Amino acid sequence: MESQPRILICDDDLLMAESIKAILGAGSYQIQTTTNARHALTLIHADLPDLVILDVIMPEMTGFEILDSVDRERCDAAFIMVTGEASVDSAIKAIRKGASDYVRKPFEPEELMIRVENVLKQRQMQRENICFEIEKRKLKNQLRQSQKMEAIGTLAGGIAHDFNNVLSIILGNTELALADMPCGEPTRLNLERIVTASLRAREMIQQLLSFSRKEESGCKPIRLNTVITESLKLMRASLPTNISIERNVCDTQCTTIADATQIHQVMLNLCTNAAHAMEPDGGVLSVRLEPVTLDSQSAADLDNLIPGNYARLVVADTGHGIEKEIIDRIFDPYFTTKETGKGTGMGLSVVHGIIKSSGGTIRAFSRPGRFTEFQLYLPVADMPVNIDPSTFDQQGLPGGHEHIMLVDDEEMLVDMMRQILEQLGYTVTAYTSSNTALDAFLADPGRFDLLITDMTMPGITGTGLSKAVKRTRTNFPVILCTGYNEQISEDNAQSLGIQALIMKPVGMQQLAETIRRVLTTPASTERRRSPRYAAPAGAFVVSQTYPYERCSLIDISAGGLAYGHEMDSRSGNLLDRLSIMTPDGEIFMDGLHCRTVADIAAGSGIGMPGKFRTRRSVCFENVTTHQMARINQFIQHFATQKDR
Repeated sequence: MESQPRILICDDDLLMAESIKAILGAGSYQIQTTTNARHALTLIHADLPDLVILDVIMPEMTGFEILDSVDRERCDAAFIMVTGEASVDSAIKAIRKGASDYVRKPFEPEELMIRVENVLKQRQMQRENICFEIEKRKLKNQLRQSQKMEAIGTLAGGIAHDFNNVLSIILGNTELALADMPCGEPTRLNLERIVTASLRAREMIQQLLSFSRKEESGCKPIRLNTVITESLKLMRASLPTNISIERNVCDTQCTTIADATQIHQVMLNLCTNAAHAMEPDGGVLSVRLEPVTLDSQSAADLDNLIPGNYARLVVADTGHGIEKEIIDRIFDPYFTTKETGKGTGMGLSVVHGIIKSSGGTIRAFSRPGRFTEFQLYLPVADMPVNIDPSTFDQQGLPGGHEHIMLVDDEEMLVDMMRQILEQLGYTVTAYTSSNTALDAFLADPGRFDLLITDMTMPGITGTGLSKAVKRTRTNFPVILCTGYNEQISEDNAQSLGIQALIMKPVGMQQLAETIRRVLTTPASTERRRSPRYAAPAGAFVVSQTYPYERCSLIDISAGGLAYGHEMDSRSGNLLDRLSIMTPDGEIFMDGLHCRTVADIAAGSGIGMPGKFRTRRSVCFENVTTHQMARINQFIQHFATQKDR
């Protein structure tokens, strides 16, 4: 046994109690004695012994009465009854009342030792069985929850295609309406909000699909100030008018590495819960964002966060509050206090998961009948932010005069996309049947410059149509659109000769830019938008493809890095795993997934820095939140700003 078992001996005869103690003293036991039955009962509940050796006949209480009085929920001690009676009925009575064994006086010391050891072993086995059953039940619950989550993922994948088609029609027609509406029209703001909400809905669907495929979300530097402000604008229209919003978003830019759509989900869940808590009379919803600095003590108090700079987001309401007994359970999956049909129990667990995966923490405070407050802490990152415009300028969209074949089995979607493409200057021939489209192409292959096709269609699928047209025109450009398909990704789309893969719903700007990128040759194969930083001398890259070569780190950014070889470059895999080593020889980061985007070979005529003969540039693939934070940390500590 891991620790010394605790034994309590209770006998009104002091000599007998001391005698039993002397016998057991040879073993590894912690022994306590008492001659008072009521005192024994107190010790049983206070000290929780492992074994109680109990005399049957005592003045104040019998041993049987003590057995009846023990609170079995508080104490799971084993009991050995000791008596001078030779009655079989007495022994049976003791066992029925919960005693583990029965010893008749006088007894041999060896007999008592054997009885005590056997009872303690039995008790240990019972405890282990109880722990096993508890663990078994816990695993069963986890399995059930895992099956529920898997079912949600399967459902998400099943409905995504049709839902994305509907969302494409909403988004596309709204953008068409915006294109014809003057800037001063009051309705324009409402249409722009529809576009914004549609784009957010698209990203949320992508998150559901990523979840169903068990993929990581795409985290990047975002400005919380902007995301929180935008979320509140969208929430205002959906909250009851008897709920007022008090917003206090600081002017200091709070940049963190997270998924903007996930932060929108956090705001949506917290604000919706707050609104439900203030029903039916309404109240005040307060949202505050502020920068804070956590020292080692305060960071340790907040789930052992790393000391440093954080953004604190506070969401509070004046609703009915949360009872003290359940506030520790509110982040558990499927836990809800709402009535049937109003809550799934997943909202706060999703919020908890998002904040934790972003390197932060969340705390809840409440006073029943007065308020509830959630405090969210997210680490602040000193990184540049690529700001995506909330609305696009239709006049500035790239267009062309090529002839495009458009294929989709959804008639309304085809009509909407045809109008968009014609506004951009293209000639469009649209089909709702892939078989008819293929016949038209084969009849006059030189008539078209580009194929834009849906993935899932009756008859010939999008990939099947792409293969068929490329048998006639090998280099014919194809853009594949899909709402959801587990069989297609960026990698295998390129292997099939498909130039671009677009996830529905597709916006006008994304469509316009993708078409021009496919129809024109890119000026450079190295497409890293974030600023580069020069690496210090002595910093190296260890490549899985070139494990024995000396690869010196040249520059690094949030999107990728470049390294130089002292030897001629050998042809290797496009995919690689890299480790970054600091000048002092420390492996700073290990296992970065990368894709080669440019190789400059020896004799190319391009000047190489230092003594390098060849140079390889790579972009990071599937970077985790932790890895992105480490890249940023390396840039801050070792690298210096480089001219772009």
